[in-house]
Amino acid sequence: MRDAEAPVIIGIAGFSGSGKSCLAEALVREAAAQGLRVAYLKHDGHADEAADDWEKPGSDTARAAQAGASVTMVASRRGFLLRSRQEGGFREWFAAMRAVADVDVVIAEGGKREAHAKIAVVRGEDEWRRLLAAGATAIAAVVSSDWAPEGFPVPVFRPHQARDLLAWWRDRWREGALVAPTISG
Repeated sequence: MRDAEAPVIIGIAGFSGSGKSCLAEALVREAAAQGLRVAYLKHDGHADEAADDWEKPGSDTARAAQAGASVTMVASRRGFLLRSRQEGGFREWFAAMRAVADVDVVIAEGGKREAHAKIAVVRGEDEWRRLLAAGATAIAAVVSSDWAPEGFPVPVFRPHQARDLLAWWRDRWREGALVAPTISG
């Protein structure tokens, strides 16, 4: 599924409670079932504004971070959890994932205004219009449980169609066609 150099990126955007995480989980499950190596990136926009509370209070890594460590890692032979205090955005996060893991696909939840192609998860036309008004860009497909507009400029899938959505995305990625059309509200 990956191109010659980098994993396929499947962005997912929508408002809180729209079903983004459920769709991400379904896509991860489907891609893994197909034998693909999958990474999951979750942008926590609330953490951008909140106090630094990701680490377990009083843990060794939390204390090291408080002492000034810009990167901490908890590791065992089964894997590791890496945390960085370096600022950045999706470009840097994708690069970090590529540096630590050889994956075929990255499911990236959040980042509605980012340049990478993405799936909009909406609960209806009003939410779709709000998403566009909020600056969502590069939307290549829509997932909605209760909205199916006629003649829409991008395909609309249902939440249970993760297999079909993944197949559609893979085909478009191979064609180099995941430069999303411009969609006006």
